[in-house]
Amino acid sequence: MRIISRLDIKIKTLIKSVMYDGVQKIGNPIDYANDYVENSIDELMLINNTGTLYNTKLDLNLLKEIRKNKALPISAGGGIKNYDDAINLIDSGCDKVVINSLIHTNPNEVLKIVDSLGSSSVTGAIQFEKRKDNYVTFYEMARESTGLNLIETIKKYKDLGIGELLLTDINRDGLQTGLNTEIYDILSDFKKDFPIILGGGFSNYDEIENFKEYLSGISISSAFHLKKLKVSETIKYRDKVI
Repeated sequence: MRIISRLDIKIKTLIKSVMYDGVQKIGNPIDYANDYVENSIDELMLINNTGTLYNTKLDLNLLKEIRKNKALPISAGGGIKNYDDAINLIDSGCDKVVINSLIHTNPNEVLKIVDSLGSSSVTGAIQFEKRKDNYVTFYEMARESTGLNLIETIKKYKDLGIGELLLTDINRDGLQTGLNTEIYDILSDFKKDFPIILGGGFSNYDEIENFKEYLSGISISSAFHLKKLKVSETIKYRDKVI
């Protein structure tokens, strides 16, 4: 299981939302990225979290600076509007692009990206939350409903040839209250179709062991940014139980 540091970036500042509403300024994303790499993080994920909402793109120079002299995988996304945006991110140093809103607004453009880069280089992000007894999905920083439930959304991503899933629980985002254990069955049903990353609420090392049969990776932001957990200790625990 990969331990992935997710860095949400607005312009040149590392930020963190709570339940996808409001953001807290954290600091310089380059400093945080360098620190996480020095402490043996498996992967970095750079997301221009408000990109589609405010029609902005991830700063390519920032991506290049974070990539400099680093051998680990880096994924990047947020505000990808078309094929050219995806290619620019790859050309600037990331290994995979992370797409959400475009899947729901222009799936034909997503097909072009998948066809060019290959499925393994395209991560499909899904923002979900529980409504009554069902999990429904959103895009545009959880502002727009897809009109689909979580299972329907995953099947849509599969049909488009998306190679990896990033699931984030809106109601746990930024709260460090624990990953969602109610979706074990959904994870189990689709783990053979995709590598699956889960985020939203990671709070303690035991969750690594609890999810080891279901996930390819865990996306962590607040727990690392706010120093609740250390990257090095998280990696050590992962290596011990997996």
